[in-house]
Amino acid sequence: MEKSANIYIAGHRGLVGSAIKRRLEQLGYTNLVYQTSKELDLRNQRAVEEFFRAAGPHYVFLAAARVGGIQANNTYPAEFIYENLAIQTNVIHAAHRHGVKKLLFLGSSCIYPKFTPQPIKEEYLLGGQLEPTNEPYAIAKIAGIKMCQAYNRQYGTRFISVMPTNLYGPNDNFDLANSHVMPALIRKFHEAKRENRPTVTVWGTGTPEGNFCMWMTWQMPACSSCSIIMTVKLST
Repeated sequence: MEKSANIYIAGHRGLVGSAIKRRLEQLGYTNLVYQTSKELDLRNQRAVEEFFRAAGPHYVFLAAARVGGIQANNTYPAEFIYENLAIQTNVIHAAHRHGVKKLLFLGSSCIYPKFTPQPIKEEYLLGGQLEPTNEPYAIAKIAGIKMCQAYNRQYGTRFISVMPTNLYGPNDNFDLANSHVMPALIRKFHEAKRENRPTVTVWGTGTPEGNFCMWMTWQMPACSSCSIIMTVKLST
């Protein structure tokens, strides 16, 4: 990416988007474009089209999404599949229509089967049953990956999908009802310590295991990778 390129960061206030924004600023990119959800509703196709026509981004980081933990996914499955499909469809299609040079789509590790062998390999995608609690969200993310692949194949676009691992860090959602497992646990233990409570109640049986990656603001290998991916020349 040229330092003077017009770069649109969708989801610049979230955990991933805000880290990408900070990293690009550190690297000297000066023409960063971003809007809040109140300023631009990415679910609205006409609004997205008008934005791309006016802003004319050369590169797009698509980090915007409707996200949440187990309770949120169980309570709002329709919103999770509809809103994510709408956001992805509108942004990816507008990027094609307006000649974006390269787009980076941030997926999710939940796209892989629930009982996939460890460590997970890319070829395990669509190889088994998804985790039921977040299946609508996972299906939407899979659709985003396949949409990028389809546009690349038919139109010769350079739309790339990357799957970050289970992340947590600054600008994450720490709401106990709607957040992911790690920020919820951090808040529960923090509040228990502050209030001198002897115990903390967590969901589950205590047997599941998971790996998590701290999305650091001062040491950001993941967002550095995102910026590198957008700068390397890819074969078509």
